[in-house]
Amino acid sequence: MSVEMVAFDVAGTVLNDDGLVLAAFKNAFEATQPDLWPTHGNRWTQYAIDTMGKSKIDVFTELLGDSEKAHRANIAFEESYLSEISETGALPIAGAEEMFKFLRSEGIAVVLTTGFSRSTLDTLIFELGWKDLIDLSVTPGEAGRGRPHPDMLQKATAALEISTPMQVIILGDTASDMQAGVAFGAGQIIGVLTGAHDVDTLYNAGATTVVNSVVDLKSLI
Repeated sequence: MSVEMVAFDVAGTVLNDDGLVLAAFKNAFEATQPDLWPTHGNRWTQYAIDTMGKSKIDVFTELLGDSEKAHRANIAFEESYLSEISETGALPIAGAEEMFKFLRSEGIAVVLTTGFSRSTLDTLIFELGWKDLIDLSVTPGEAGRGRPHPDMLQKATAALEISTPMQVIILGDTASDMQAGVAFGAGQIIGVLTGAHDVDTLYNAGATTVVNSVVDLKSLI
């Protein structure tokens, strides 16, 4: 299989998460739903873990059942996440940047897909210095729907004029990453163990391969 594009998830796949996303979920719920958090906190936290990788606004909407409440919670989430990043610094997964450089040297497009909004993703790309290391980045709002739908992948391949999904590799740390890859029809759907979900969860969601981290991708191309 010739590879024309690799689509990477961000947090937990090429960006070290270290619990920051989950902490931001908790902070957002505590800030916007202080009366409900003590009762629903455990269930909401588990749902956030189970649906990691999905569009954040979608997760808040599903849990709160109200678009306005979800919007406020999502704003609080992104403010909390970026605050944590500003304190700790955005740290790439070891080997991620070298992998981007290797792929582009081989003529393979590097794409980032995410559950974050454009403003948060742009901040991360700036903090990491990745603007010149990637070909394209796509967010759920720009594509129409987030994961597990394939919309972000379809938008990326259309923009880059990729010939067929079979020439695309998907890399991610969550079940929703794998499900999006299946729905898209990607040639390889690779789970990594540096983020949210374990081996069984990734395989059950459709992974064709599960590896320890992004550095293992080179051996699969």
